Amino acid sequence: MNEFSLLTFVQTYGGGLALVGSLATMLLSTKFVTREAHASALGERDGRLKTQGEKIEALEDRVFRIESEIKHLPDKDTAHRMEMAISRLEGRLETMDERLKPVASMATRMQDFMMDQGARAA
Repeated sequence: MNEFSLLTFVQTYGGGLALVGSLATMLLSTKFVTREAHASALGERDGRLKTQGEKIEALEDRVFRIESEIKHLPDKDTAHRMEMAISRLEGRLETMDERLKPVASMATRMQDFMMDQGARAA
């Protein structure tokens, strides 16, 4: 009886197994990241996170300032009341303009009369 033992198997196929193992090791070594490359990638990530955090803080500050400025602005109802008040004032000014036209013409006639009186006295 011819026994096939582990020792015979290793003796027969040991060289091929060693070659396959070496090729597998080389292949796997290119698929995994090195410790230095991993540390470098973590450092870059931390730098990007810090930059993004600073940008977010700056945006939060800007939003806070804008919100505090908007609180002081009138709302739409107040703006509408202001528009209506301005319209009433414009109407009153037009009325005053019409009422002052006769006074202006009287002042012009009075000035002309006084000029004529001054020219005759001279």
